[in-house]
Amino acid sequence: MKISKILSYIVLAVGVISAALLFKMNNGFDTLMTEAGATEARELPLGASIPEVSPLYNMALVIIGLLIIATLVTIVGGLIKNPSSLKKTLLGVVIFLVIGGIAYGISSGTEMALKDNIVSASAVRWADAGIIAFYFFIVIAIAAIVWGGIRKSISK
Repeated sequence: MKISKILSYIVLAVGVISAALLFKMNNGFDTLMTEAGATEARELPLGASIPEVSPLYNMALVIIGLLIIATLVTIVGGLIKNPSSLKKTLLGVVIFLVIGGIAYGISSGTEMALKDNIVSASAVRWADAGIIAFYFFIVIAIAAIVWGGIRKSISK
């Protein structure tokens, strides 16, 4: 049996377990909100905790961590087996980082006062940089689609 098939079964099992945990946690949150008389989660008291949700939340974090590790091991294994794809991957990562750096350089951060707290200038700048990078990637994707269509029509 190939490793990819084994990993597929493991991911399927983790998905089923995660769905069960999510269902159980949602029931616990509904109970807590009913007991607190809250209609939205933000109305809950800060120290509120649900005995059956806390261990499930910790277990969900462990499962997510294990899945991230499994994904990274699979990706690194594939890159080691095929060195030519390593060059393309590194090029993609560098381009992503350059676009992120440009977006961060363009972004401006000013402290913002919200209803309940103050958002730091650094947090605002990072959020602004993320939005600008998102717009850059949209423009790049649209340009790639248009370029592909033009290239395809010219080659015929």
